[in-house]
Amino acid sequence: MIPDYSERSRRYKESVGQINKRLQLIGWSRLLVLIISGISFYYSRSESGIPFLIGGIVFLGFFVFLVNYHFRVKRILQVASTYLWLNESEHRFLTEALPYYEDGKEFLDTKHPYSFDIDLFGPHSLFEHLNRTSTVIGSEKLAGSLLQIQSKESLMDSQEAISEVAEDLEWRQAFQVYAKLGKDTREIRNYIEHWQDSHQSISIISTILAFIFPALGLTSMILLWQTGQVYWFNVGVILYVVNMLLFGAVVGKIRDEIGKTERIGAALRAYSEMLRLIENRDWKSARLKEIHSKVHSKNQAASTLLKEASKIYENMDSINNGMAVFLLNGTIQFHVHIFRQLVKWKKNHRESISQWIEQIAEVESILSFSNFRVNNPEYCFPDLNSDQISFEELGHPLISKDKRVCNSVAFDQERFVILTGSNMSGKSTFLRTLGIGVILSNAGSVVPAKSAQFYPIPLLVSMRLSDSLEESTSYFFSEVKRLKLIIDNLNQGPAFVLLDEILRGTNSDDKQNGTIGIVEQMVRLNAIGMIATHDLEVCETTRSHPAYLKNKCFEVEIRDNDLFFDYKLRDGICKNKSATFIMKKYQVI
Repeated sequence: MIPDYSERSRRYKESVGQINKRLQLIGWSRLLVLIISGISFYYSRSESGIPFLIGGIVFLGFFVFLVNYHFRVKRILQVASTYLWLNESEHRFLTEALPYYEDGKEFLDTKHPYSFDIDLFGPHSLFEHLNRTSTVIGSEKLAGSLLQIQSKESLMDSQEAISEVAEDLEWRQAFQVYAKLGKDTREIRNYIEHWQDSHQSISIISTILAFIFPALGLTSMILLWQTGQVYWFNVGVILYVVNMLLFGAVVGKIRDEIGKTERIGAALRAYSEMLRLIENRDWKSARLKEIHSKVHSKNQAASTLLKEASKIYENMDSINNGMAVFLLNGTIQFHVHIFRQLVKWKKNHRESISQWIEQIAEVESILSFSNFRVNNPEYCFPDLNSDQISFEELGHPLISKDKRVCNSVAFDQERFVILTGSNMSGKSTFLRTLGIGVILSNAGSVVPAKSAQFYPIPLLVSMRLSDSLEESTSYFFSEVKRLKLIIDNLNQGPAFVLLDEILRGTNSDDKQNGTIGIVEQMVRLNAIGMIATHDLEVCETTRSHPAYLKNKCFEVEIRDNDLFFDYKLRDGICKNKSATFIMKKYQVI
């Protein structure tokens, strides 16, 4: 059943309102406590001021507590607000078809065997429809799932993992929320990838002095309080200056570290939260159990280790606060110790972090397919076999359900179909529908069909080509190059081939003869798939290969001086034509 995202949005909207009221109360409380603390310290100067001094210290401590509490509640507000955004966006996606994640245009590749032809990436693409990833590597993992095939066993594992994640809406949305809060960027990803090449260090002398001089400074202050002698104050000032000089010796390394990227602490915190969600589940599917086993390091949970790294970066980021620099480093060399912790952390865990983030990406990809399944409960997982491909009532997932026309097709007996039909009858749309069905099946996803039979198979497509000024190639030569690529791949083994009105860049006789020749090649190379053509003579090749080729068509009817398309796939050759009718209707001829 599709979740009620609207109702969930309403609940989170109420929560956000309540949390905002709590933050306002905390804000006024902090101000009041700070005022009371100040008044207490003011009256502590009197002869009977000890109780006021104690009260001032207590209220000051309470103020510090409220400041920390404010940050915790603010984080709760961020989480609740992201839940609200997530459910509102998912509701609009289902009701208005408004995508709200990235469309993957960076993965567009006109030279790929099928991604450009099938509208796999970019605006109004399958990737945009599926995508629920917020990390850069998660998007890459999802794109990779749509661009490659898996073994039959791996497909079974993928289907099992997708089903398991789909069962738990709360877990799935929690993972999405923390991923979104991390605000991951390619800069952060590249930065972390280079940790394995990092050879940062801090000298033993600097480390020893970072303990000795702050300790001497603290001792001088204690002696000043005990003796009241100004001498110890002067010693303290000298030690303060020494501490600042020692801090200055490493400040360049620290600034280089935090200057390479922004928000690294927030990203690491998000990684930590996502890994914690993975670690705390008792997974049943083999794929998710394997992921779970990889998010540990030396018997320590990766989430705990990344949380430590996140805190180190957040503390180190205070170097941009001038007051904190002078107060903390002149007394205890705070940022020197934080940098030392970072160097130690990287030395111990830098070789593991890429693997941890890889598991996050794997889960994000699985989650995207799981969300797709939950939002479309009528879709099915293909039944996996070794020799059959068929789809019953297959539709295009990017066409709204109220307009979508579904068709059934099987490639068991006749393995290659010649598809005819007039202009606008639905041939190209059905080829893309078939292509998406194969892509989703190869990814282990559900497909927009009532039932399906499938086995892993490469997809090769020639549908959307253009001439190239850059490469000085004509439209015809671009087609020939793509067809050569398809033939070369078929020589390596069977593939599912989709061809749409090929050889449009040449004259009619060459086009017809060339198309017939390509169909003969498909038979010779044991290709599975479909070719759409307007050349009815091509359909005659089924006479020569009745056991391998089959004719199917889309028809058009003329009703009340208008065209009517039902977009239903039929056996046989198209009988009706529409081009001349349309040109006459619009007075072109």
